[in-house]
Amino acid sequence: MGKINSYKHIFFDLDHTLWDYEKNSNEALNELFLKYKLNSLGINNCEQFTLCFEEVNRSLWDDYNKNKISRDGIREQRFLRILSQFEINNLELSEKLSTEYLMLCPTKPHLIPYTFEVLDYLKANYQLHILTNGFNDVQKLKLEKSNLHTYFSTVVTSDSAGYKKPMSSIFKYAIDKAEARKNESIMIGDNLQTDILGARNFGMDTIYFNPNKETHKSSVTHEIDCLSQLKSIL
Repeated sequence: MGKINSYKHIFFDLDHTLWDYEKNSNEALNELFLKYKLNSLGINNCEQFTLCFEEVNRSLWDDYNKNKISRDGIREQRFLRILSQFEINNLELSEKLSTEYLMLCPTKPHLIPYTFEVLDYLKANYQLHILTNGFNDVQKLKLEKSNLHTYFSTVVTSDSAGYKKPMSSIFKYAIDKAEARKNESIMIGDNLQTDILGARNFGMDTIYFNPNKETHKSSVTHEIDCLSQLKSIL
């Protein structure tokens, strides 16, 4: 691939693209599993707990992106649904797990491989931005605790914009805040629906981060399975 020099602004998704959601979440869940002795309540091991969390969390976030559930709805329902999968009906425990997970997980610093190397490479020639469907307080904490916050000129969340990816409105909001033009900007993200289709429909070029090399039929400007490959594009 030849290098492209027409871009001035690069917009990154955060979770699963730069911030290693799975690793950070699993670490937090393991600590909670041990603290609350969940094995004594019928959850065999932390792996079982984690797999259930991933399934429930993915479903809730899909609903959030489709405006079927609110931020508070995710927080209220997540651990309630997980515990119910193991026939544990304990509202107090679900509330404790929810509160402590939200306090603990964003403080974890693990990043996708090559994140710092690539950001150091890109910051010399581009303005870097975050565009995420996450929440202000949580995403701010993630950026600070992982030492990512110094790299980005602007951070736009669905909270601050009042819109969610893949809506064109949030891309317009992000472009305006960055004082950028869409033909000088490119979106990098791991979600074909919210990041790639959303940006494409708005008129921005895209780089689909596909670390698992999942097959798809979506139209993308570029596709990578390792962040280090950005150096050959940008």
